[in-house]
Amino acid sequence: MNYELQLNKVIEFIGKHLDDKLTLAQLSDISCFSKYHFHRLFTAYTGLSLQQYIRWLRLKRAAHQLIIDKEISIINIAINAGFESHEAFTRAFKQSCGLSPSEFRHHASWHVWEKPPYCLPKQGNLKMNVTIKNMNARRLAIIEHRGNPQKIGSSVSQLITWAKAQAVSLKPKAGEAFGFAYDDPKTTPAAEFRFDLGITIPESLKLEGAVIEKRLPAGRYAVIQHKGSRDYISEVIYSLYREWLPHSGEELGDMPCLFCYYNFDHEVAETELVTECWLLLK
Repeated sequence: MNYELQLNKVIEFIGKHLDDKLTLAQLSDISCFSKYHFHRLFTAYTGLSLQQYIRWLRLKRAAHQLIIDKEISIINIAINAGFESHEAFTRAFKQSCGLSPSEFRHHASWHVWEKPPYCLPKQGNLKMNVTIKNMNARRLAIIEHRGNPQKIGSSVSQLITWAKAQAVSLKPKAGEAFGFAYDDPKTTPAAEFRFDLGITIPESLKLEGAVIEKRLPAGRYAVIQHKGSRDYISEVIYSLYREWLPHSGEELGDMPCLFCYYNFDHEVAETELVTECWLLLK
């Protein structure tokens, strides 16, 4: 039996059913291991117990909800995360990041959430499933984030608050929200970090204030999909530049690497995040 394959089925199932009541018996059946052995195998594979792993995914999603959905009460976020009381949620949240949910909502510190306590084995060399697509031009409403990358959540919240205040619905469909990755947060000083956040908007919409217009040009783009936590998306980007581009016969256009978002951290488990990396080609 392929142990890694069977345990990955469980990881995928948890991500897709994070809001369900997940039981040891149910997940051990999916893994095809007895419940007596499954829990030990899962802990050996991830470094966490089953319940610790599920709780971490729910708490990290809740952390994003605290920043992005500020109109939602903490108790509702707690219930959505599977906790029966404000007190139980606060206790678990503070154990994970050192701040209570209300403190985190006002003074978000992301460094804890960027280093998950679990460790899924890497899948060997990345398969470069790159496709070249012809994309239409898009008009975007942009918030330019400048400075500490740990505060991007505040810029996301600013863009969402602006979008919700508009007379027309601007809730982005899958594939209509973008990030312009000018800099790598791992190699750029925090004060110099630049990242644009954008959503597709109609031509007739008037922009003002901190939200500005930028255009995504029509053209040919090299596209590769990344699934899972965006904390590890740099592995995909560097493989794209290092392994695919030199052998592709293509030249890059004058635009930074783009992230095209199909879902968001406050909506799904981080294992279910889907992001495309785009490179504009000449």
